[in-house]
Amino acid sequence: RGERYNTREIKMASSFVKQQSFLTTCIGAAAFAAGYAVASLWQKAYRKKHRDSAGASVEGEDHSMFYDEDIVSLTSIPDNRKFLPSDFYGQMVRDCIICCVDCVVVRNNPFKKNTRECLLVERSDEPAKGLWWLPGGRIFKGETFFTAALRKTQEETGVEGRALQVLGVYNTFFPRSSWDTETEKGTQTVNVVVFVELKEGSQVILDDTSERYRWLPLDGEIEDEDKYVYVQLQRLEAWNATFGSQ
Repeated sequence: RGERYNTREIKMASSFVKQQSFLTTCIGAAAFAAGYAVASLWQKAYRKKHRDSAGASVEGEDHSMFYDEDIVSLTSIPDNRKFLPSDFYGQMVRDCIICCVDCVVVRNNPFKKNTRECLLVERSDEPAKGLWWLPGGRIFKGETFFTAALRKTQEETGVEGRALQVLGVYNTFFPRSSWDTETEKGTQTVNVVVFVELKEGSQVILDDTSERYRWLPLDGEIEDEDKYVYVQLQRLEAWNATFGSQ
């Protein structure tokens, strides 16, 4: 009888262990499913955030297409064909679309490790007078997007850098320009936005197109910046988050 009792207890214990094992498996499966669901939701939100800001070009590609092997002759333009008479250019600003380049100039903060910053300038002229914006301006005949970006960066801010990437192209409409008349006001520009990495040691020296400058930390709050600036920094963040920082 004692042996039968021990056998029965062993069977009951074995059944209990199996139940506990099954229960543990179910709990583990439920926890895994819950974790997977949370991770999937996070990933969807993460992808949506960066998909909404995606659109930057591949690094090093400035979208120049030359229909002749003699690239030098296509890009070598004398100054008298770059700088236009004031009256003529003023009429162009009022009646035509002006093609420009704007520059997202980024540096590594020399005093704060692992902190990247974007250079913003306060515009002193129309259009966008008084706004904290990106340095930039008209593209000259014969220039690629990259060469125009490097020229405008140096002319307006005094710094040198390396053009890395086209972040986007925008069609901007302004109610005022520096070439307004009593009857004709405003301008329209198509802007190619280029990411420029600052050369180490470069110092900012502004020209008369800007009042002041400041360095905006890229890991800080950027939502309060001008919408044009905000969009460019979002694009840069989306690229870096997907493909790695520069």
